[in-house]
Amino acid sequence: MHTAIFINEIVGPCFKNGRGLRQGDPLLPYLFLVCTEGLTTLLNKSKEEGKLEVVKVCKEAPTIANLLFVDDSLIPMKANTENDECLKEILAPYCATSGQKVSVDKSSVFFSSNTRVEMKEQIGSSLNIMYAETLKGMGIPMSRL
Repeated sequence: MHTAIFINEIVGPCFKNGRGLRQGDPLLPYLFLVCTEGLTTLLNKSKEEGKLEVVKVCKEAPTIANLLFVDDSLIPMKANTENDECLKEILAPYCATSGQKVSVDKSSVFFSSNTRVEMKEQIGSSLNIMYAETLKGMGIPMSRL
């Protein structure tokens, strides 16, 4: 596999990938940040174009397209079919180009208590991810939104 790095709108020379990084390698957090910058850009672009409707914690708070911690991503968005489709349209090319995959076994969708059960089931089924009754961040249960 060959790779090129895009820097300041100029594609650099291609180089051959030798091998991956081992777990615990000090470069891994930086590599994760470089890769997820692409995901953040795609989410923000969709948000700015009005394709993705994200949620706020209160009226005066800024909107946030995603939150990242170590190798976890939290994508707060309004529960509707349009956002569901938009998220799938963002994740498909991101996963294809980054080599990362959504871990279905480790992923969950968390909904506000105001979300209808039918919508929870539809989105969970569409994303092929089970919906959770409680949200855990860094392994710690968080209160309902």
